[in-house]
Amino acid sequence: MAISRKWLLAILAMPIAAMFMLPGVVWGGLWMGVQGGPRYIPNTDMVQRTSWNFEKTYEEVKFDVNVTGGLTVGYDFINQGFLGRDWPFWMKYFGVMLDVTYENLSFDQQVVMMREQRNNDTRPDERKEYLTYIPSGSSSMVVFSPMISLKYGFLPNAENPFGRLQPYVVVGPGFVISNPEINGWTTEEKNKFDVALVVETGLRYMIFRNVSLDAAFRYRTIFTKFGNSYYVPGVSGVIDMDWNPHLFNAVFRLSYHF
Repeated sequence: MAISRKWLLAILAMPIAAMFMLPGVVWGGLWMGVQGGPRYIPNTDMVQRTSWNFEKTYEEVKFDVNVTGGLTVGYDFINQGFLGRDWPFWMKYFGVMLDVTYENLSFDQQVVMMREQRNNDTRPDERKEYLTYIPSGSSSMVVFSPMISLKYGFLPNAENPFGRLQPYVVVGPGFVISNPEINGWTTEEKNKFDVALVVETGLRYMIFRNVSLDAAFRYRTIFTKFGNSYYVPGVSGVIDMDWNPHLFNAVFRLSYHF
């Protein structure tokens, strides 16, 4: 499904604007951070379909290691009241995050094993396997992730009563806007929309009362059919090229707490 840039900006802006409009939330427990780090994708099969009945699988395609960058807005449920009432004591272990990242997924032209198969024919002797080239490709990708965090504090002091050292885990959906492209092929669809699962676990250290540094590991997988449709020279009709990405990130985040 394609999405226009106007709608993309609206999707990203509305939750952040809503957070700033909530009375009692913004300046008590709010934090904002910048983040970045390398991202790795294991070798992945890419499936090419020209009809419902026939598919070609490029096996074990190797992806480049790229860098992810972005911004995070978060809120910790501190006991300073909200709409005239206090949070329960146990809510201090929870928080919410609005996370936006940008990255580029890419792979070079390479020789891989190709497997041809008709979907209604499972006889092994009817399948064909041979070495072939897959052209290079890339995809710019923006991921918007509203997440819930669970954390615990160690080493409390006067400036940071919850604790200067805070291991945490966050989980939530990721709304993905991407533009998958393959070199030499004409892309049919721009600004595709997909849905992912995002899980992050890390360690936060409060350098100062208002400044923290996070070191974390993030895993993402995209549930929906990730890829695109293409017009290929010499081939009649549209070719679908899809794959199921698993993305592994090291994340470093520097944040300011209001």
